Amino acid sequence: MLGVPAVGYLIDPRNRPAASGAFKPVARFGELEENVPKAAVIRDIRRDAWTLHPDDVLGRVWLIWRGEKKQDGTPIVEAYTSTCPHLGCSINLEKDRFVCPCHGATFDMKCQRVSDEELGRSNPAPRGMDSLEVELEPDPDNDEEFRIKVKYENFIQGKEHKEKKA
Repeated sequence: MLGVPAVGYLIDPRNRPAASGAFKPVARFGELEENVPKAAVIRDIRRDAWTLHPDDVLGRVWLIWRGEKKQDGTPIVEAYTSTCPHLGCSINLEKDRFVCPCHGATFDMKCQRVSDEELGRSNPAPRGMDSLEVELEPDPDNDEEFRIKVKYENFIQGKEHKEKKA
């Protein structure tokens, strides 16, 4: 009788590892301007134990098109999580830099950590903003348009090198 709660704990869905991230649609390529970061939200259906959360926000990303295209003409779009690699606050765009409002972590327009010397103070960010995998697919409603899909993942904060959370 005493072991029933332990068995219940082990089979509880909340204790199962999360499924690996899949590519989620976040925007259309036509919404991007060259060298102008665009904030996007990643939404999906989320199940928490026995509760279903439709259209739940999984995370936020910054999308950037730097004007480059592949040889086949497909644009090259970069995506970076808006989660600060210092302590996990949400990174904002301020003029020509990305800045974390919590502790002042600062990143340049290429999403790299700004050096202490260039910043004139200590930059608490241990690394640049975390990049994410991007996939572009033709839009079925418009032959000349692409849909941008991002594989959203979370990374461990405070480490010098990007490391996925388990």
